[in-house]
Amino acid sequence: MLTDLSPDEQSYLQELLSNNSRSIRSLAITANLLLIFGGLLLVGTVLYLSQHLTDSAVYSVGLPNFVGGILTIAAYIFLSRRVVQLKRLTSLLSKLSGMKVAT
Repeated sequence: MLTDLSPDEQSYLQELLSNNSRSIRSLAITANLLLIFGGLLLVGTVLYLSQHLTDSAVYSVGLPNFVGGILTIAAYIFLSRRVVQLKRLTSLLSKLSGMKVAT
């Protein structure tokens, strides 16, 4: 049973898809910034520890920074997968509604 969308439903779907495409872009930017920050944190920690290789530096600087770097990279992976899912959902909804939406 196929029915056409009412004008209210059509405008709601169009607004939803346009807002979704904007949120996808901002989510992708956030994910990329997390990756850059995590990478810089890991590289900076390695450079610092190469100059100050003592037990106290490893425990007070190295361990927390490595954990933080790994967590930010894990957050990047999670957000980038979410971006891919949202792009697929937006594409599917736009195809079902017959509208063109910039992604």
